Amino acid sequence: MLLDRTHRWWALATVALAVFAVSLHDFLGRDVPGGLGGGTTVGLWYGLAGAALMLFAGALSAHRRLMAVRWLPMRRWVGMRQTWLRGHIWLGLLSVVVILCHANYRLGGPLEVALWAVLAVTVLSGVVGLAFQTVLPRLITNRAQAEAPYEQVPHLCAMMRRDADDALAAAEAKLAAHAAAVEEMRAFHARARAFLAADYDRASPLASPLRAELLFARLRSVPGAEVAREEVARLEVLCDERRQLSEQARLHRWLHLWLLVHVPVTVALLVLGTAHAVMSVYW
Repeated sequence: MLLDRTHRWWALATVALAVFAVSLHDFLGRDVPGGLGGGTTVGLWYGLAGAALMLFAGALSAHRRLMAVRWLPMRRWVGMRQTWLRGHIWLGLLSVVVILCHANYRLGGPLEVALWAVLAVTVLSGVVGLAFQTVLPRLITNRAQAEAPYEQVPHLCAMMRRDADDALAAAEAKLAAHAAAVEEMRAFHARARAFLAADYDRASPLASPLRAELLFARLRSVPGAEVAREEVARLEVLCDERRQLSEQARLHRWLHLWLLVHVPVTVALLVLGTAHAVMSVYW
């Protein structure tokens, strides 16, 4: 999800509403000793508005599941996921300002302090995730020319191993008169085939571009190996593509790692917010 021009109006509206919310809160509480706390009528309305904004932001995952239910007759009225993503970002940020007004700019008791802490982690993890989703896709494109869907990496590795087997078979046919070169080629093929597996071996010397270059140079220097230079070059390309796919997989994991923090703390925020609301009503 990139912060492009489509976010401009969302950002402007969020800033305008935030300024309006703070200004209105301060104006209405100008003559109230101690200000408008969360228990006042204005404070309660701010609390309801902030809770509604949080619930909307937290409903993003529910939207994804709802859109997957193809038989649901109202799917077309739910709205586009891109719109919900923009709302998740900007209305989620606006909820912080509204809740701040609801609390009258104070931390409150232990439960409220816990709520503020969870809210801070939720917002921070969301900002980090947004930064990841803005920067990492470009890194994947720039650093992994052999870019492919993450889920297809095991299938691509299997295809690359078959290509390596074909390269070996072709090399053996060309090197029939060079027994030593055939043995070297087979040994190198075994190492390359293991490196091309779906389970990436970072300890393999082929995982290092410099060490791989030295190994391929050594293979080319074997007497008779020049006959199979095309097959050797093919193996080198396959190993290079496997390194690129590994880099893509690593960046892909970072792209989604932040969700391991953001999703649980979002759930915790909704639970603590509900507890705060219930306690405020009864006490």
